[in-house]
Amino acid sequence: MGSARQPQDWNGQSGFTLIELLVSLTILTMLLGIVSSALRTLSMHWNANASGIERLEMISRAFDIFERDVSGMRRLTRIADVDRRFIFSGTANRLSFVTVEPPYPTAPGLYFVDYSNSSTNGKNELIRARAPYRAGMSAFPGATPANKVSLLDGPFAYQFSYAEKGKRQGSWLATWKKPNRLPDLIRLQIVDARSGDEIAQPFIAAVRADAEVGCVSDGSDGCSARTGGEFHQSTPVANAAKEK
Repeated sequence: MGSARQPQDWNGQSGFTLIELLVSLTILTMLLGIVSSALRTLSMHWNANASGIERLEMISRAFDIFERDVSGMRRLTRIADVDRRFIFSGTANRLSFVTVEPPYPTAPGLYFVDYSNSSTNGKNELIRARAPYRAGMSAFPGATPANKVSLLDGPFAYQFSYAEKGKRQGSWLATWKKPNRLPDLIRLQIVDARSGDEIAQPFIAAVRADAEVGCVSDGSDGCSARTGGEFHQSTPVANAAKEK
């Protein structure tokens, strides 16, 4: 009789058991879940950081434009009844004045600029509009769509306020009511529309025109003060008045 067949030799190696396979799959699933959660968190932080950077860039650009406009403000006046009044209007929600535009990218000259709040479909914007200034204008004439730019947008509120130098700290006025002089400082605040908390440091721009209406001589539409505050006719409007 032949001898019994011996079992096949696998060199001492054996495969995974079902239990070991299930344990391995469970561990792998847990690791994939941890990695997926970490990636989602990283993506959320990345998007938040990217949005924060875009917001800071938007605010920085708006401040540069706002400061440039205020620093270029001109002391143009109009006659109301028998008094001369500056062509300037400032409330908490709107600001209008005449400034000088840089030669690039637009044509140089005097422009009426108007800052106002706009709310459409829950989106709040700070709109900067402009129009060429013409002799005889006393208020912002309106602007074409091409001359309206959204400087800031989001769930925010934009508030202007005004102050004079030498006044006690904190005396910011929501409306400028002095027609015979200009404010020394103009502040723009950006606050959360729901909580009212400021989301950035307020913009404070200094008005470089510090002379009163008294420096304006009869027949002139412009006033630009020198060091001593004396009258100096240098604006195109003033020159046009001379020619007349």
